[in-house]
Amino acid sequence: MLRVLCYLSVCSLLLLSCNYKTSLVQDAVAAWSFADQNDQAGFNSSLLEQGSVKFLNLEGDEKRSSIESGNDGKAVYLDGSSWLDAGQGINDELNITGKGITLFVRMKSDSIKEYNPLLTKSGNDQTIAYSVALRKIEQDVYIEAMLGSDDIGGAHLLKYKLPKEESLNWHNILFRFNGKISELYIDGILRDNEVTVGETRDWNNHPALIGAQYEQPYTNGDSAKNTIEATFRGWVDCIAIWNQFLPDERGASLSGVAALKKDGLPEYYNEKYRPQFHFSARKNWINDPNGLVYYDGMYHLFFQYMPPHRPGAYKDWGHAVSKDLVHWEQLPSHITPHKVWAGCWSGSAVVDKYNVSGFKKGNESPIVAFITNGGNPNDGLGPKCTQNIAYSTDGGKSFTYYDQNPIIKNIHEANRDPKVVWDEDSKKWIMSIYMDRGYEFALFSSSNLLDWKQLSTISLDRIAECPGFEPFPLDGNKNNKKWVFSGANGNYVVGTFNGKAFKPETGTLVGDYGNNLYAPQIWDNAPEGRKIQIAWLSTNRYPDMPFEQQMNFPAELELKTTPGGIRLLRTPVREIRNLYDSEIKWQRQVIPQGDNPLSELKGDLYDMDMEIDLKKATSFDFSIRGATIKYDVAKQTLRCGGTAERSGFPPDNWKAYIRKNPDQLNNMGEAPLAPVNGKIKLRVLVDRTTLEIYANDGLVVMTSCFMPDETKHYALTADETINVEATIHSLKSAWTLNRK
Repeated sequence: MLRVLCYLSVCSLLLLSCNYKTSLVQDAVAAWSFADQNDQAGFNSSLLEQGSVKFLNLEGDEKRSSIESGNDGKAVYLDGSSWLDAGQGINDELNITGKGITLFVRMKSDSIKEYNPLLTKSGNDQTIAYSVALRKIEQDVYIEAMLGSDDIGGAHLLKYKLPKEESLNWHNILFRFNGKISELYIDGILRDNEVTVGETRDWNNHPALIGAQYEQPYTNGDSAKNTIEATFRGWVDCIAIWNQFLPDERGASLSGVAALKKDGLPEYYNEKYRPQFHFSARKNWINDPNGLVYYDGMYHLFFQYMPPHRPGAYKDWGHAVSKDLVHWEQLPSHITPHKVWAGCWSGSAVVDKYNVSGFKKGNESPIVAFITNGGNPNDGLGPKCTQNIAYSTDGGKSFTYYDQNPIIKNIHEANRDPKVVWDEDSKKWIMSIYMDRGYEFALFSSSNLLDWKQLSTISLDRIAECPGFEPFPLDGNKNNKKWVFSGANGNYVVGTFNGKAFKPETGTLVGDYGNNLYAPQIWDNAPEGRKIQIAWLSTNRYPDMPFEQQMNFPAELELKTTPGGIRLLRTPVREIRNLYDSEIKWQRQVIPQGDNPLSELKGDLYDMDMEIDLKKATSFDFSIRGATIKYDVAKQTLRCGGTAERSGFPPDNWKAYIRKNPDQLNNMGEAPLAPVNGKIKLRVLVDRTTLEIYANDGLVVMTSCFMPDETKHYALTADETINVEATIHSLKSAWTLNRK
């Protein structure tokens, strides 16, 4: 006991005599000022030198800057092959546990290679604990921080691209995490953040290294079998590690600023290829829309969300809300993967108005989400797919996993994508699931949303994944109800449902003739009984954009009797009027052969509504920024295509890229379309990188992404004279007030 007291007294004297940020680091688990190898906080996690390590006194402006930042004017220089080894800490204190960590690094590089580790407790994405590094991608230099969570597979990455003139300057790097969100500050300014849920991964057996990383993962502590990569070349003034989320005032003091600035995030939503009225996340990959519910005046849009460095099985349900289906706000209230059941795959949600689930607490109706939690058992990433519940009792602000999950155990392989609707006739909730066997689906029923009984199975030709199973009034008649069974590609079948089985009355019908629409889903509980649908537009990454993928513009569905039979008609929701700006209107305008009435249009956001009389012409071309909508009267086909090339790819790679990604040539679909009384109706939504074509009042729809040709604008031409009636609205951006 006396020995411990003496040791603590010596540590206290060292802290009192130290010039290095004494009051700021005294509660750190480790802090190195680099006057020597010794740790200046807590127990002494002293460093082992590897290679040519130099402890130096800074001079001149660099010394002054160090002291003004609260340091001691001393630093360590690493030459690109040397590093420092902190091990696990003297008492394993560098194995941070729990929902809190802060990392601080003050450094200056004198040259930057492809990857330059500063502080790492690393491995691959599945074993990493934490790291701070510099990364060079082509000519750009990024500061990166990564964290491994014990709850979610992979790692969380935050990054900031340094201005070229600042890449070799001194920088204060502050990373912090509190179990819900992670933040990266550079020189006291918030540069990136991310929803980050769970606890810091604490079983990484790599030693903590300064200036180096281990190239491969290992978990048995045998570093002799691993290769250390030391590439950082430059100075490190101080490094400190806490097992807590430091408050703002502490972070500001560490960063040498009066207060942390929260306004340094990129100005999202006005990037070159960012859609301006189609939903996209601020950054990162999204795909299928999930959990669509309308509740208390708000449309909730959940979606598959994939931060970088996650395995594919470990997606979140990202979350956005809107009052009008046009202006969206992305929220930090994700539904994140569960530690036991694995990642959040696609699913649906309902508003439990009568609390049949028993989840209600307080005044809010429960919102119950049905999620396929999927993993990859062979890689240790959770069990095979099961159907699970997460519920909200606060209007969708937060969700809790049901403690009796799974509600449906795995039946076959990756059976997935539960869609739940209410059947008024049987007074049951009906769930449809894709069974992962060809085109097979299963139907289940429940009275309480918790206990499910399988009713039947059915195979539907050319329909797979992401089922939609919904009742529709035919021709608006609520007493004449049909059920529509759809799949991920938008194809659908119309029929009847007797409470147990679906009986098709049509063959498989095409819901969208474009190249990109996938996984459409309809909102639960939409007002006025509206059937409002949104879908993922799958496409390839746009060059140099922070986001990947987008949604189509929400559309309203109606089931109607047409000359060709019963069909789903789809049209843009009326709320698009909230974006209308200027208007051009033509009344029976005669367009002579070769004339272009659209020659004055220069914008990139439009809602164009036209009726084209083709009694004299045999074809017309409607050109939009390098893509061309073409109608052939003889063949009665509508086609959209073009030849605009995607920028950012060298010519020698372009042809190979296009072979694998044919939609990049803007060949965006072809559909049969018969004129009505010699006329064709076209409603075209034009966004920066999206075209949605609604023909003959939504009977035929073609949705595709495209790469615009910025040298071209708009043209409407025909081989003979045509008569045109048109209303063209230019649109305002939906993101004008939401740039952050």
